[in-house]
Amino acid sequence: MEIKQLEYFVATADHGSLNKAAEQLYTSQPNVSKVIANLEKELGVALFERNSRGMKITEQGNLLYGYARSILKSSNMIHALVQKKTGSYFCVSGYQSSILTRLVADIYEKYKGKGIKFGYREGTVEEITDDVSEHVSEIGIVYLAHSQLPCFRHIMWHKKLEYHPLADRGICIYMGRNHPWYHRKFLEFDELKELKFIEGTEDFFAMEHHIERISVGAVQMENLDNAVYTNSDYMIHNMLKHTDVCCMGIDFVSRHYEAQEIKALKVKNCEKFLTLGYVKQKKKELSPEARFYISQLEMRLKGYNESL
Repeated sequence: MEIKQLEYFVATADHGSLNKAAEQLYTSQPNVSKVIANLEKELGVALFERNSRGMKITEQGNLLYGYARSILKSSNMIHALVQKKTGSYFCVSGYQSSILTRLVADIYEKYKGKGIKFGYREGTVEEITDDVSEHVSEIGIVYLAHSQLPCFRHIMWHKKLEYHPLADRGICIYMGRNHPWYHRKFLEFDELKELKFIEGTEDFFAMEHHIERISVGAVQMENLDNAVYTNSDYMIHNMLKHTDVCCMGIDFVSRHYEAQEIKALKVKNCEKFLTLGYVKQKKKELSPEARFYISQLEMRLKGYNESL
């Protein structure tokens, strides 16, 4: 089995079409078909059902898909590591966040001209901690529910990482000008069930998976109405700007959104049930770049607290 076979398999599964997979892979449709046929022959199972509407993945194909994605991710990490030129390299992993990415711009301005290469990788909590564990990123910025800390710390122990909390936060609700509640200053907690949300990540530690456990007085949350699912930051941004769909976020908001006519409404009397912090390699001293990044993040958190 070759990496190329898995790449062709995953592309076809993602698109459900040999032609679209070929376009993504910059090759021909017959070549994609041949590679997949050889993989099926090697494994002795049918990975797809062929019909006039395209390629439908089989049960055996679904079993392979998750492992194939994991292998391809590891392969890409290996290529990225060995292709780095000599010299210093600093990378942060975190969520889709204008604040976290802006801090990378700040650290670039401070250290530019010193031969340092910079990186920022987005992902789920699992992907962020994998990046740090596998030395792809020096630090990872995460937030998760307090109720998940015991489970999370157990995972940190297995991955030989440390978690350092920086602040506790509640939630805010992002909405654009098209939403009828756009001009309000805050929301009541029990009003969340009236909103339609876009969910941006399939992450066990995502706040959406724990919000129903948060109680405020006599209010107990029902499941939220997740009307749209995506892993695209552009999709989230466009849905907020052009529809009445909302997005849930941690109560630590960049002013960048105000210029885009996207508002973050606070949730009145919401518990600070999220912890925000960073993960690092256990017993490994942080680089000056990492220390500077964390200090700037702490300053933003402190400044945000004082503005409340």
